[in-house]
Parts: sequence; C-alpha cells; structure tokens
Amino acid sequence: MKRMLPAVLLVALNLFGLTGCKSECRAYCERYQQCVEDDINVDGCTDTCQEASDDDSQHEARVQECADCVGSRSCSATFDDCIDDCFGVQGP
Repeated sequence: MKRMLPAVLLVALNLFGLTGCKSECRAYCERYQQCVEDDINVDGCTDTCQEASDDDSQHEARVQECADCVGSRSCSATFDDCIDDCFGVQGP
C-alpha cells in the first residue's frame, strides 16, 4: 500500500497539471468568445491553445498570464489592460 501512494500521487499531480493548463486555455477562449467573436468554437479554441502549450512552455506561460489578466475584467478593460499579456496566445 505504501508503494502505491507515490504512484497515485504522481498520476494525480499530472492530471492536475493538465487540467490547470487546459482550464487557463478555456478561460482565454471563453473570454475571446465573450468579447471578440461570439461564434467561435470554444472547444476547438481550447484544444488549439492546449496543443500549443504542450509544444511550447513559453506559450503555456503566456496563457497563464493572459488568463490571470482577463479573469475579472470587463471586455473593455480586457482590451486596455491585457493586450500585452494575451498577445500571441494560440486559439481562435
């Protein structure tokens, strides 16, 4: 039983890490849909963003910064305050 705990913990941390990044991509894509283009496919955007993050750790960092910035702002504030943080994020 004690030997299984590290393996279970490792799997849980990996799943959490993937979910965390995926949720950041989703937050970005949902805000993009809400503020820029209401007919984008959020699931497709999220998948594209996640794939770019899987391939590039710098993209993953940009997604995190962007999601942190847009989280509680209105659409107009998002444009004013988050353009630098969100520039280059793959998705739509």
